[in-house]
Amino acid sequence: MTFTSCEDSEDSLDVDAGIVAEGVITTLSGTSGKLLGNALNPADLETSEVALTDANAELTLNLSVLPGQIPSNVAKYQIVKSFEGGEEVVVIESETLPISTSFDSVSDYFEGLNVDLKNVRIGNQINFKVKVFTNSGNVFYQGSNFSKYDVTVNCASALAGVYSLRFTSNFNHDITFPNEIITEVSPGVYKTTTTYRWASPDGLPAPDQGFNFSDVCGTLNVPQQGLAQGFYSNQVYNFADGSVDSTTGDLKIYYIIEFSGGATKIECTGVYTKL
Repeated sequence: MTFTSCEDSEDSLDVDAGIVAEGVITTLSGTSGKLLGNALNPADLETSEVALTDANAELTLNLSVLPGQIPSNVAKYQIVKSFEGGEEVVVIESETLPISTSFDSVSDYFEGLNVDLKNVRIGNQINFKVKVFTNSGNVFYQGSNFSKYDVTVNCASALAGVYSLRFTSNFNHDITFPNEIITEVSPGVYKTTTTYRWASPDGLPAPDQGFNFSDVCGTLNVPQQGLAQGFYSNQVYNFADGSVDSTTGDLKIYYIIEFSGGATKIECTGVYTKL
């Protein structure tokens, strides 16, 4: 078992080979959170203050030992938080696992961080990590991604629902999907039902034909991803910013799907009318 970074060199990624006889690998599985608000000046997200509300602030942290691991010489565990990699604050600690805690307000998130909320911006992160203290006096930050969790400040978003989709492309496609369902994957991240001209059950043999997209204060983007939730190697990604009509709730999404190893790029436009 290995860990990355000890207390006196927190940013180091070197593995300390001398600690294999003590410690354990932990997990924050089942953890989920959101910290959503509204930019007071949505035209300038880099400098705009953000109005955060308790109704859109929640977090559940669940810490346990990774399956198959046995703690060795461990004195206690801590979950710590920091804002944008700054000063660290202890959220909770215990001598045994599992442990869990939850937030239900903006003040819970920022308690002890010495952050002026007027300086918080869309895209800022609050980072959660696990520390393990051993009986021999060593303190280790868990290096595994299983033991880290980041919550990003984002605009409140509620795009999940049923739409009528008109799909067009630069290859003369013009198809209507009358019952396009958009589901929420995580705060500000969504998944469509269809991609390109394919829809279940008579489209691709893949079990899921949807692609993921993000909503950042009304701007929609399709991050690079494999077709059909990675079932195929064809790449799907944004070629222009999409948008949300704040009055009607309708969406526009622009994405490319690659064929022939990227030699052919079909530009797809989806107009999603809220039903």
